[in-house]
Amino acid sequence: MAKTKLVPKSWIPAGPYSLGTQLGNLAFLSGQIATANDGSIIGDTVQAQTEIVIDKMVEILDEAGMTLDDVLQTTVYLQTLDDYNGMNEVYSARFKETFPARATVRADLAGAGLLVEISCIAGRD
Repeated sequence: MAKTKLVPKSWIPAGPYSLGTQLGNLAFLSGQIATANDGSIIGDTVQAQTEIVIDKMVEILDEAGMTLDDVLQTTVYLQTLDDYNGMNEVYSARFKETFPARATVRADLAGAGLLVEISCIAGRD
């Protein structure tokens, strides 16, 4: 079984990594951040950035023939845990029952102005 990369036409990775990879019925998404292809940050609140990040995840999952309903696990990185409630407001509206398993951690994100990053693992029967 061959590993394939998942790269939607609207997003270009900014470094030596794939936005996502797929092996069989599993998809692994790199941490997504709220940046445009030119590197500029999109959104100035954690809610706005979380929406952009999840929109990017939807596009990448679509390349694998999957949706947010197929997400099994997420890792959410926040610049400050003070943004937890704002991120969770958007997250809980976009992901439905049964919610993915999740870890949320505070992290120094790679870019001034970035507030949230989310990675995930998705799978289908």
